[in-house]
Amino acid sequence: MGTMLKRTTIFLTQEQHERLRRLAFEQRTSMAKLLRDAALEVLEDEEDIREGLKALSDEEGTVTWEQYQETRQERRGAL
Repeated sequence: MGTMLKRTTIFLTQEQHERLRRLAFEQRTSMAKLLRDAALEVLEDEEDIREGLKALSDEEGTVTWEQYQETRQERRGAL
């Protein structure tokens, strides 16, 4: 990993620690890598949520329900 890492401390229950240790063993990786991957997933999910909410708030190019219904009726009348 070419990125400089910053040390942090977390507290896990004994059960969480044991489950994480077993998973790391099964996947032949470190507990730290599993935790970094999980943290990255949470951060990426949060970014996706923020971008999605921003896109939903952008009303440019949208029409109201009433405008849509009028357009549909106009198209049906043209047929």
